[in-house]
Amino acid sequence: MARIVDIIERTIQVSSSMRNADIGFDEMTATALVVVSDVMRQGKPVVGLAFDSIGRYAHGFLVNERMGPRLLSADPSLYACADGPGIDPLRAWSVMMRNEKAGGHGERAGAVGLLDAALWDLQAKLLDQPLWKMLCDRFPGASQPDRVTVYASGGHYQAGEAPQRLRDELCAYQDLGYHHFKIKAGGASGGIDQTRIEAALSALTAGQTLAVDFNAGLQSQTADAAIEGLAGYGLAWIEEPVDPLDYRLLAQLRARHPMPMSTGENLFSLADVRNLLRHGGLDSTRDFINVDISLSYGIPEYLRILDLAAQAGWARRAFVPHAGHLFALHVVGGLGLGGHETAPSHPLLGGFPAGSTLADGMLCLPDAPGVGFEAHAGLCKVFEPMLRP
Repeated sequence: MARIVDIIERTIQVSSSMRNADIGFDEMTATALVVVSDVMRQGKPVVGLAFDSIGRYAHGFLVNERMGPRLLSADPSLYACADGPGIDPLRAWSVMMRNEKAGGHGERAGAVGLLDAALWDLQAKLLDQPLWKMLCDRFPGASQPDRVTVYASGGHYQAGEAPQRLRDELCAYQDLGYHHFKIKAGGASGGIDQTRIEAALSALTAGQTLAVDFNAGLQSQTADAAIEGLAGYGLAWIEEPVDPLDYRLLAQLRARHPMPMSTGENLFSLADVRNLLRHGGLDSTRDFINVDISLSYGIPEYLRILDLAAQAGWARRAFVPHAGHLFALHVVGGLGLGGHETAPSHPLLGGFPAGSTLADGMLCLPDAPGVGFEAHAGLCKVFEPMLRP
């Protein structure tokens, strides 16, 4: 029976000069996490790794104060896999959430989701499988779990930028094999934003698509004009136009504007998504839901969200999770979701683990056990010092 014997946490600086319509990233932090088991292979313990979703700061305090100690003090029988070796992350989730009151989502959801991601990586390694395969075997339904549609997210606002810079950025992503792209909007006047969108579109070829992300930057007085100004561009979707909890305004915009919309990256629970589906006015035939798996309590809660949405007529292809972390990439493949967001130009997160191949907007996932942090050029450097004896 595997036991969790240590949890190692580090806060990592991921600051940069870029910004979107809502926030700058000059103070951004994230958490790197190592969950250590007592299972030994080649003289070393088998560990599970996780790295935060970028955009909401580090979660180390809650990991160290509440969720981590519960796992470390629990009898391993409480999280043991019932029908095989290793641990069951679904059972471990209940251990982490013991004595947590209903409601109060937000940072707690991210701390639980971070630990959950490390536990899935650990169990996949214990089974000697890539995470995407382990998920597909346990929750069947994905037709090609090792092949994922990916899109390049970029186009942040930069001081003194020119439209040509944005066009060059998307051309560089095309050279990497991307066919689908997303840029920021709502952080400049309408004329500047339209110039940026036109520059981005000028880089695209037949069959390629562009989406724009407002990062909840529009207000009720400005939203209609901003969205109407984009009506003729044939965008794949407009993302999170207004405050994520203003379901009534979202529903009003959905009713007035025909273009596809997406939202949900700042919703962190089943209860939040239930209200979105009840009151947000979204259309399951054309819209998308961007709930971030790691920021919303991890896979156990995400499975409940998928089940709830299915009851309301939503297919899994409508789920395109926020954030480019490697954990989400495996979940998208293993559960058969609609696509994966990546950040190709990010100095730490950009790129994929060795053995991955990207062509025509599709990523073929490698067969290495776990998530693949150890084979990722940027993230392996974060974890190497954490794994030294």
